[in-house]
Amino acid sequence: MKLAIVIPAYNEQERIREVVASIPQQFEGISSFYIIVVDDGSMDGTIKELEGLNVIVVRHTINMGLGRTFADGLKKAMELGCDVVVNMDGDGQFDPRDIPKLLKPILYNEADFVTASRFRDTTLIPKMPKIKYWGNIFIAKIISWVLKADFKDVSCGFRAYNKEAVLRMNLFGTFTYTQETFLDLGNKGMRIVEIPV
Repeated sequence: MKLAIVIPAYNEQERIREVVASIPQQFEGISSFYIIVVDDGSMDGTIKELEGLNVIVVRHTINMGLGRTFADGLKKAMELGCDVVVNMDGDGQFDPRDIPKLLKPILYNEADFVTASRFRDTTLIPKMPKIKYWGNIFIAKIISWVLKADFKDVSCGFRAYNKEAVLRMNLFGTFTYTQETFLDLGNKGMRIVEIPV
């Protein structure tokens, strides 16, 4: 099984090197993996911080939006023949050591799409402005209602997808991809699992 870890990045010079360096060097059930950083037209030293690291860089010359950046990362992963894709933010808000938690349901054929959930376990809820917290909860309730499911976090940027989910995904937004991914894959009957982090 080949894995791609896709990291969208926009002006992340402060954290991107640390994020990449903290990714584990091996994963159970994975024979090889690539780290793909998609730089969305950063105007700081993000690219320079990646020098000397074992990463593949996909670069936008101008800022094109997170949705397009995510899609370009998936495209590169498929070009490399990957069977599983993990995407995570480049700002360090998630711990790369949690990647195996997201991979497990896919490797055991229990899910097609696995998302980290900041709100499923109430002891793990991160500190954030109240308006952002309640906005996340509200959007999750709407997506859950549409899909007739019970999702707690549909806006998290730390996820894993099997190859079928990636190939069947049709996304149109350029600003973001998080909620659209749920709607698209959920309506196609793909198995979605939330993992508390």
